[in-house]
Amino acid sequence: MGAHVVAFTTSASKYEEAKRLGADEVVLSNDPGQMNQYAGKLHFVLDAVSANHDINIYLNLLRVDGSLALVGAPEHPLPVAAFSLLPYRRSLAGSAIGGIAETQEMLDFCGKHNIVADIEMINIQQINEAYERLLKGDVKYRFVIDMAFLKKNK
Repeated sequence: MGAHVVAFTTSASKYEEAKRLGADEVVLSNDPGQMNQYAGKLHFVLDAVSANHDINIYLNLLRVDGSLALVGAPEHPLPVAAFSLLPYRRSLAGSAIGGIAETQEMLDFCGKHNIVADIEMINIQQINEAYERLLKGDVKYRFVIDMAFLKKNK
Protein backbone atom coordinates (compact mmCIF):
# COMPACT_ATOMS: atom_id res chain seq x y z
CA MET A 1 0.00 0.00 0.00
CA GLY A 2 3.05 2.23 -0.17
CA ALA A 3 3.73 2.70 3.53
CA HIS A 4 7.22 2.27 4.92
CA VAL A 5 6.64 -0.26 7.72
CA VAL A 6 8.80 -0.45 10.84
CA ALA A 7 8.05 -3.43 13.08
CA PHE A 8 8.92 -3.32 16.76
CA THR A 9 9.59 -6.50 18.72
CA THR A 10 11.15 -7.51 22.02
CA SER A 11 12.54 -10.68 20.45
CA ALA A 12 15.44 -10.85 18.01
CA SER A 13 14.15 -14.27 16.95
CA LYS A 14 11.16 -12.55 15.30
CA TYR A 15 13.32 -10.38 13.02
CA GLU A 16 13.19 -12.60 9.94
CA GLU A 17 9.51 -13.35 10.44
CA ALA A 18 8.68 -9.63 10.55
CA LYS A 19 10.61 -9.11 7.31
CA ARG A 20 8.79 -12.07 5.68
CA LEU A 21 5.48 -10.53 6.68
CA GLY A 22 6.40 -7.28 4.92
CA ALA A 23 8.25 -5.04 7.37
CA ASP A 24 10.81 -2.77 5.73
CA GLU A 25 12.71 -2.46 9.02
CA VAL A 26 12.66 -4.32 12.32
CA VAL A 27 13.61 -2.69 15.62
CA LEU A 28 14.28 -4.33 18.96
CA SER A 29 12.10 -2.29 21.28
CA ASN A 30 14.17 -3.22 24.34
CA ASP A 31 17.29 -1.66 22.77
CA PRO A 32 17.32 2.06 23.63
CA GLY A 33 19.85 2.80 20.88
CA GLN A 34 17.63 1.32 18.18
CA MET A 35 14.53 3.04 19.57
CA ASN A 36 16.23 6.45 19.76
CA GLN A 37 16.90 6.32 16.00
CA TYR A 38 13.13 6.71 15.45
CA ALA A 39 12.40 9.38 18.06
CA GLY A 40 10.12 12.03 16.56
CA LYS A 41 10.14 10.43 13.09
CA LEU A 42 7.03 8.28 12.66
CA HIS A 43 3.69 9.46 11.30
CA PHE A 44 1.68 6.60 12.77
CA VAL A 45 2.12 3.77 15.28
CA LEU A 46 -0.28 0.84 15.53
CA ASP A 47 0.07 -0.54 19.05
CA ALA A 48 -1.36 -4.08 19.18
CA VAL A 49 0.35 -5.07 22.44
CA SER A 50 -2.02 -6.56 24.99
CA ALA A 51 0.63 -6.82 27.73
CA ASN A 52 1.45 -3.96 30.06
CA HIS A 53 4.08 -1.71 28.49
CA ASP A 54 5.30 1.88 28.52
CA ILE A 55 3.18 3.51 25.83
CA ASN A 56 5.13 6.78 26.22
CA ILE A 57 8.14 5.14 24.55
CA TYR A 58 6.03 4.67 21.41
CA LEU A 59 4.35 8.09 21.66
CA ASN A 60 7.82 9.63 21.65
CA LEU A 61 8.54 7.98 18.29
CA LEU A 62 5.81 10.11 16.69
CA ARG A 63 6.58 13.28 14.78
CA VAL A 64 4.53 16.47 15.14
CA ASP A 65 0.85 15.68 14.46
CA GLY A 66 1.57 11.93 14.58
CA SER A 67 -0.98 9.42 15.85
CA LEU A 68 -0.84 6.23 17.86
CA ALA A 69 -3.79 3.83 17.64
CA LEU A 70 -4.08 1.39 20.53
CA VAL A 71 -5.81 -1.84 19.49
CA GLY A 72 -4.33 -4.14 22.14
CA ALA A 73 -6.09 -4.46 25.48
CA PRO A 74 -3.57 -4.49 28.36
CA GLU A 75 -4.83 -5.84 31.68
CA HIS A 76 -4.00 -2.63 33.57
CA PRO A 77 -4.35 1.04 32.55
CA LEU A 78 -1.37 2.51 30.70
CA PRO A 79 -0.10 5.78 32.21
CA VAL A 80 0.25 8.46 29.53
CA ALA A 81 2.62 11.37 30.13
CA ALA A 82 0.91 14.60 29.04
CA PHE A 83 4.19 15.88 27.61
CA SER A 84 4.39 12.86 25.30
CA LEU A 85 1.36 14.41 23.57
CA LEU A 86 0.92 18.15 24.18
CA PRO A 87 4.03 19.87 22.79
CA TYR A 88 3.91 17.91 19.54
CA ARG A 89 0.13 17.80 18.89
CA ARG A 90 0.30 14.00 18.96
CA SER A 91 -2.91 11.98 19.08
CA LEU A 92 -3.73 8.81 20.98
CA ALA A 93 -6.72 6.85 19.71
CA GLY A 94 -8.17 3.41 20.32
CA SER A 95 -10.33 0.83 18.66
CA ALA A 96 -11.70 -2.54 19.65
CA ILE A 97 -13.66 -3.79 16.64
CA GLY A 98 -15.80 -2.35 13.91
CA GLY A 99 -19.38 -3.24 13.21
CA ILE A 100 -20.60 -5.67 10.57
CA ALA A 101 -20.22 -3.15 7.73
CA GLU A 102 -16.64 -2.27 8.69
CA THR A 103 -15.72 -5.93 9.14
CA GLN A 104 -17.12 -6.76 5.69
CA GLU A 105 -15.22 -3.83 4.17
CA MET A 106 -12.00 -5.13 5.73
CA LEU A 107 -12.64 -8.68 4.49
CA ASP A 108 -13.40 -7.40 0.98
CA PHE A 109 -10.19 -5.34 0.99
CA CYS A 110 -8.14 -8.32 2.17
CA GLY A 111 -9.70 -10.54 -0.47
CA LYS A 112 -9.04 -8.02 -3.24
CA HIS A 113 -5.39 -7.62 -2.22
CA ASN A 114 -4.73 -11.25 -1.23
CA ILE A 115 -4.00 -10.32 2.38
CA VAL A 116 -4.15 -13.40 4.59
CA ALA A 117 -3.41 -14.19 8.22
CA ASP A 118 -0.89 -16.67 9.54
CA ILE A 119 -2.61 -18.82 12.14
CA GLU A 120 -2.05 -21.96 14.13
CA MET A 121 -5.06 -24.27 13.87
CA ILE A 122 -5.82 -26.33 16.98
CA ASN A 123 -8.65 -28.66 17.90
CA ILE A 124 -10.77 -28.12 20.97
CA GLN A 125 -8.85 -30.78 22.93
CA GLN A 126 -5.71 -28.62 22.65
CA ILE A 127 -7.30 -25.58 24.28
CA ASN A 128 -5.55 -26.02 27.65
CA GLU A 129 -2.19 -26.56 25.98
CA ALA A 130 -2.79 -23.48 23.82
CA TYR A 131 -3.62 -21.41 26.90
CA GLU A 132 -0.43 -22.54 28.64
CA ARG A 133 1.59 -21.66 25.55
CA LEU A 134 -0.08 -18.27 25.46
CA LEU A 135 0.95 -17.60 29.06
CA LYS A 136 4.55 -18.60 28.23
CA GLY A 137 4.66 -16.35 25.17
CA ASP A 138 5.12 -19.38 22.93
CA VAL A 139 2.70 -18.22 20.24
CA LYS A 140 3.79 -16.64 16.96
CA TYR A 141 0.35 -16.20 15.45
CA ARG A 142 -3.25 -16.41 16.53
CA PHE A 143 -4.76 -19.69 17.59
CA VAL A 144 -7.86 -20.70 15.66
CA ILE A 145 -9.99 -23.48 17.08
CA ASP A 146 -11.21 -25.94 14.47
CA MET A 147 -14.85 -26.31 15.42
CA ALA A 148 -15.48 -28.97 12.72
CA PHE A 149 -14.35 -31.60 15.20
CA LEU A 150 -17.35 -30.83 17.41
CA LYS A 151 -19.78 -31.44 14.53
CA LYS A 152 -18.22 -34.84 13.82
CA ASN A 153 -18.65 -36.02 17.42
CA LYS A 154 -22.24 -34.98 18.18
